[in-house]
Amino acid sequence: MSTVAATMSMLETMPETEQVKVFEFTQKLFRHPAVDSPFKPLTADEILADLEISRKQNESGEGLNMKDALTDMGKKHGYI
Repeated sequence: MSTVAATMSMLETMPETEQVKVFEFTQKLFRHPAVDSPFKPLTADEILADLEISRKQNESGEGLNMKDALTDMGKKHGYI
């Protein structure tokens, strides 16, 4: 299942009031990324450093299967 399909599947199980919250937050990310986004812009070097850490964690068995991680998050928050 693709990331988009998994995301859509999760959204479809959410109550409409929660879907609206996700939609509104997503709109803010696109309208005012510097003001409303909880994520700071990263430089290319920061992205590459994060990827290297991620690769090392995955190689040492610290990584999570994305499907399992999303399922766990959905269960934790009552969506599954």
